[in-house]
Amino acid sequence: MTLSRWKNTLPFGLFAMSMIIAALIRLWAAPLSAGPDVAQFWAFAKVFQHHGLDFYQYADASLDIFPFYGWAFVYPPIWLLILGLTLLFVPSSSATSAMVDTGWRIAMKTPIIAADLAIGCLLYWAVPGSRWRKLLFSSIWLLHPTALYESAVFGQFDAIAAALLLASVVMLTRGADRWAFLLAALAMMTKQHTFMSIAMMAIISARYLSKRRLLTNSLIAGGVVVLLSIPFLFTGNFHAYAQSLFLPGAAPVYQYPLCFALSGSGALLTYLHNAFGWETGALLPFTVPVLVIALAITAVLSYRTEATPVQGALAGFLVFVSFSYRVNYQYLVVYIPLAILLASQTRYLSERISALVLAVLPAAWLWLGNVPWWFNYLEPTSPWVTPMLAQIGLLRRYLPDLVYVSFAVILMCLSLTHVVFTFVRWRQRVANETN
Repeated sequence: MTLSRWKNTLPFGLFAMSMIIAALIRLWAAPLSAGPDVAQFWAFAKVFQHHGLDFYQYADASLDIFPFYGWAFVYPPIWLLILGLTLLFVPSSSATSAMVDTGWRIAMKTPIIAADLAIGCLLYWAVPGSRWRKLLFSSIWLLHPTALYESAVFGQFDAIAAALLLASVVMLTRGADRWAFLLAALAMMTKQHTFMSIAMMAIISARYLSKRRLLTNSLIAGGVVVLLSIPFLFTGNFHAYAQSLFLPGAAPVYQYPLCFALSGSGALLTYLHNAFGWETGALLPFTVPVLVIALAITAVLSYRTEATPVQGALAGFLVFVSFSYRVNYQYLVVYIPLAILLASQTRYLSERISALVLAVLPAAWLWLGNVPWWFNYLEPTSPWVTPMLAQIGLLRRYLPDLVYVSFAVILMCLSLTHVVFTFVRWRQRVANETN
């Protein structure tokens, strides 16, 4: 092999190595850790197996089978279908409020880990420039502590929605708009929060697509939504299905515990109530109209300032992170790949720095939290992991609430700053940003 050919193949070889390392770390952690969601997901899968298309009548988690009573299924059906398929591979698995079968942990987390790796491949494909550049930006995701934690430890499925959303953005940028709208619909039917990004993408595409093309694409997306929804509606589950998909999982109330509250507004108002006794709870419902107004402004600016699809998608989700009264840690997984892709494409140094800071910042939260807890909560536990994690600073403890509130407020401020600069500073783009 010649030296020049070796230099050309080395980056891809290192990317393959990054994929293998990322997969091995996730597959190592998956059977050793579990939280309430992993147990509850097992119960959802069992109820779906027993009740089929009537599932949403029981989605409020009021049956005795549920390890955590009232912890409802408030998602579209794609994750439910994946859970049902997963259960076929481990039919004898079980879960309670005190234990989660190891087989279920592995089976349930495997599709999420696969989505993690798919995002890495998508970034390697979509990042413009040399293979070394592709390696750099794709590795940021593959080795990202937040991505690893969410898929392999926490066991949340946001990476699946993030993969579909990222694929949609890439397809739209490359001119495959029909595929983009189809993938966008799949993303939205996996996790509703992706709508904030998808709406901005659709508005941006209206700038350059003909009305007929835009209508066709909208019908494609609508068709996906209808096809996935109709089976669950045939048996008269209209109210239960709509409640799970369109009503918020929790009312706008004080956010507890604060160590898991990533909404800057929700965390700050809750902390002010706790620290000073102020009745700030009355202000929390106002975050809803503020969010709607902010999204409307973002939509108008996305159209008028000629923002790119990835800029609009990221801005839409950052507005949601900034103004929603409830933001869970797993939601951040959705925007991280978008921020990485934008950082690789922009010609503005300040935009690249801002996007990378937003992409990396969520990882810092893990060193503020209690990651070892997930390895010691449900049987079978793995207490031997705790000292290993302590070696890299992941300690079994929680910090004062002010630390977590400060983190949430900083995230909110950085998100808003990025959105504002997207429309007032980072506006002129090169003609072709991707290869």
